Amino acid sequence: MPGKDTPLFNLRFGLPVLIAFASASGCVQAGAPAKACSPAQAEAADEMVDTLDNWNAVHDYARAYGSCDHGSIAEGSSEAVARLLADHWDTLPALARLVESDPSLKRFVLDHVNTTLDTNDLERIGSHAASSCPDGASLVCSGIGEAAARALK
Repeated sequence: MPGKDTPLFNLRFGLPVLIAFASASGCVQAGAPAKACSPAQAEAADEMVDTLDNWNAVHDYARAYGSCDHGSIAEGSSEAVARLLADHWDTLPALARLVESDPSLKRFVLDHVNTTLDTNDLERIGSHAASSCPDGASLVCSGIGEAAARALK
């Protein structure tokens, strides 16, 4: 067996340990390159969460700070998405238009209709999706309704 200081030892034993650690810590995502969130980006994302009062702002945030959207920052994003869906459902056509040009926004929004939201908001969002879907937004509405139903289970 090679000594611990030889390249063969490091490759055979060090690399699997490094990969296992990176995977377990969330540094590596299957199928996607890891994108780091610097402390400065996290601070900017945290500050921007408070300005997410329309779908263009949510879209800009998702593109700029998606890699920072976890933990308390993600909870703030979820609350902003909930406020738009529960209290400003009439803005859904703007979301549908943005999703047409950037389908990843739909995934971002659906991921934020989750169990961190208030039950009353989830029920209201689900009701909007089922009974007040604007023309041309049926795929967005069905996804939102399904996400709300999953979060309520």
